[in-house]
Amino acid sequence: MNQIIIVDAKYAAFNMTKTILLLSIALLLSVATNAQNIIEWSADYQLQKSDFQAEAPNSGQMQTASGSFSVEYETGGLNLVMNRNMNENVSCHFQKDASYIDDGTEEATARLLRYQQLIFNLYEIQARNLRKKFFEERKTMLTKGPSELHQQAYAEHAKLLSQVESDTFNGTLDSEIDKWMKWSLEELDNLGDFCKTCNPKKKKRK
Repeated sequence: MNQIIIVDAKYAAFNMTKTILLLSIALLLSVATNAQNIIEWSADYQLQKSDFQAEAPNSGQMQTASGSFSVEYETGGLNLVMNRNMNENVSCHFQKDASYIDDGTEEATARLLRYQQLIFNLYEIQARNLRKKFFEERKTMLTKGPSELHQQAYAEHAKLLSQVESDTFNGTLDSEIDKWMKWSLEELDNLGDFCKTCNPKKKKRK
């Protein structure tokens, strides 16, 4: 009787360990696959046609493109209390398998890629504005949490995005794309202290 109980216990433990190991491997593979599907904004990388991996509808009437962009943040617990610099907790992503670009002429493809890169820049500007708010509005962060500041940054971003879409006629006007691209790079530079790996310094009181 005792032997059977001991053997069963060992077998159960072995199965549990094996199950946990298999789940861990599956989780790691899932994380690795997801990481390959995501591009994090970087000043050193420009979106390529090969990054748009979703199936394109291509009606044959007009070449189109659609990019999936997001700004995500993660705060809470001791990290929120102990760290004033939350830059690393805010990320700007492009998702490959949810983005597409139709086949078309080389010239049109180049324009669509410039426009999608411009939109990516605008999302990074939103991310940097959010990091700035997290850093400078410390009292709000600690008393009300990050959601209120995120809503502010999102509202500012939505207004800016709407303006860019209108001015560029949804990415069809080269001159407007170039104008807004130049502005976006200048704005990213102005918010240089709030890149993901940067360490902003607290302003001294006058």
